[in-house]
Amino acid sequence: MSTVTTPKVVRPRAVPIGETLPTLLHDPPVACERIGLTARLRSSFEVPYKAGRIVKDYVFDLYFPAQRLSWPDRLLCTPMVLLVEYLVYRVDSIAEKAKDVALGGRSTGTMTRTEREATRQYKATLDAYKAMFETLLRQARAYNEAVARQLDLGEQYVYLENKVTAHGVTSHAEVIQLAELRPSDVRLLHAMTFALLDRPVDKQLVDLLWPVEVLADIGNDLTHYRADAAAGRFNTYDAFIQLYGPDAPERLRAEIARYEQLYRVELNKFPMSRHAELRALCARRYRARTRVVPEPHLSSVSVDRQNERTS
Repeated sequence: MSTVTTPKVVRPRAVPIGETLPTLLHDPPVACERIGLTARLRSSFEVPYKAGRIVKDYVFDLYFPAQRLSWPDRLLCTPMVLLVEYLVYRVDSIAEKAKDVALGGRSTGTMTRTEREATRQYKATLDAYKAMFETLLRQARAYNEAVARQLDLGEQYVYLENKVTAHGVTSHAEVIQLAELRPSDVRLLHAMTFALLDRPVDKQLVDLLWPVEVLADIGNDLTHYRADAAAGRFNTYDAFIQLYGPDAPERLRAEIARYEQLYRVELNKFPMSRHAELRALCARRYRARTRVVPEPHLSSVSVDRQNERTS
């Protein structure tokens, strides 16, 4: 049975500096570990680093050039998108801590008191973050209908991911829904740029990039699926392996081809003069990582399910 914990910060045990000073002089890395400094620094920099990487990959390398924004416009948007993506990662860390808590999948009548309290606290924290996001974006004039929709879809993703990590994958449709919802954070950043620049949302561009964002996310999962599976994080490829066992690569390649076809249909709606430019931007975001689907690591769960289908 999974252990349920309430959301709290666990800080490294502090060791008195007097006990550590001799080691500090002769072996600084070991000394930093002893006083908890390494863990604190790693925790402090990990989230900003991840947020900055996402902003670079999607906003700087895809959304800005696809919109053909000037450098002044890019500079205007950058601080806010960095801040919001940083806050998104804070929400992700809360959601990951709640992966053993059924936020929406069980009746409170079947929960223990500890489980009910943990669920209440996590839901209250997530609701508070969503309200904070909306207030912040409105005050910064970075809010529009597209932003509101991505906030709702992001919330939907958090609860659906929690259901899957707490209870397991149940269907192909559920996995695809998660894969399509997960890029809601970068779509939020894209939608924000239109609000910050006081421009209408370019629906044609948004529709073009929708399958590209899904493909990029699948590509990332192909790279990290074993680490994600070991950590209990949702991963599209790992979910396919749980559902289809050795047939997972073929089934995922079919989905990749389907999203690529959606992308080509949307690209053909643009003038021919923009095709080469947009094709290069989009291909750079996903193609290298989706070109090869690695051989699946078949867990006992995967094999059992495969045997169930063939029996």
